[in-house]
Amino acid sequence: MRKKGMVWFAALLVMMGLAGCAAAAGVTLRTFTPFADMDLAAQSYMDLITAWETESGNLVEDYSGLTDEAWMEQLRAMTADGQVDLVVVPVGSGLTGSELVNVEELLAVAPDCGARRMDAMMEADGTVLLTPVRFNWEALYINTDVLEAKGLSAPTTYEELVSVCSALAQEGVLPLANALGDWAEIVLDCAALLGAPADQYGQQASLDGAQAVLTALMQAGAFGTDPWGVTDADAQDAFLSGQAAMRFDSEGLAQMATAAGRQDSVTVVSLAGTDGQARTAVVGVPSFGLALTQACWQDEARREAALSLVTKMLSQEGLASLAGGSQSRLGESIAQLTASATGCTGLLYDLNPDGFESWAQGVIDALRSL
Repeated sequence: MRKKGMVWFAALLVMMGLAGCAAAAGVTLRTFTPFADMDLAAQSYMDLITAWETESGNLVEDYSGLTDEAWMEQLRAMTADGQVDLVVVPVGSGLTGSELVNVEELLAVAPDCGARRMDAMMEADGTVLLTPVRFNWEALYINTDVLEAKGLSAPTTYEELVSVCSALAQEGVLPLANALGDWAEIVLDCAALLGAPADQYGQQASLDGAQAVLTALMQAGAFGTDPWGVTDADAQDAFLSGQAAMRFDSEGLAQMATAAGRQDSVTVVSLAGTDGQARTAVVGVPSFGLALTQACWQDEARREAALSLVTKMLSQEGLASLAGGSQSRLGESIAQLTASATGCTGLLYDLNPDGFESWAQGVIDALRSL
């Protein structure tokens, strides 16, 4: 447990000499989150908490850590005793409506707090207990400095993507750093979202659309001269080193880009599809969600303080910190991608595990023959 908030409070009391009055004025909230240790958002989360404490006069007693079974046992025990106020927990944590306030009730009291009701996070009884904070997602990463060096703007639509890829290929720059013969699942997922109306993702129309999208990109030279003879690890390195302009990948690449010092020259985008419509669902599934506890909700002072903290965490700035690990260009684009998401598509393999492999191989074989 990190009691950073308590240290700050003690220092404030010494400076003000008003220990009795200050103790009565502030509220102490107990929080459980995964933003600790090796998590890239650990420091930015604590910076957010520090800023909120300063603004509100309240305190945070934080129990963030690795979300293993020991951490969950401590959370359950303290929740049962009414000692926990705010949690950010994995989807499927097992916490119930008797312990957490559902999103509908939260929004009824604080409609502007930033919480979202997402069907992908629905419980078996139809309630939604968590508002999404993090997702396992897939999208298009862009090395903006590579595009800018060639006088090109980042694509926002499928048509612009094809056009930018064609222009880069003619300049001798690798447009898309993805190996089609190795770990092409993410490319297929993203192409399927582009290739048909969003509500048909995973259906035959989107599978056919994925093949059409990838065919057009291949013909534009998007994947280089030999996307079959390169490993995906090499393709990833080409993107992270700034040799390639773009790459389809998952949220994990954001941490690698940050570690490589490219967090202010890399962004992620969700493209409009071949139908010209924007895609408001992210490819993937929610991974962590936020909730207030019932014990907090029943205590007026704690509830008011917790709603203030929730609003700060779920703001665009807060989500950027929690998603990207810093208030960087990359973090801001991730926050925009996820904060604007109205839902999650799932992944093609999960939607059709029996038929995915044969379909994917058929698409790859067709692309090889071009």
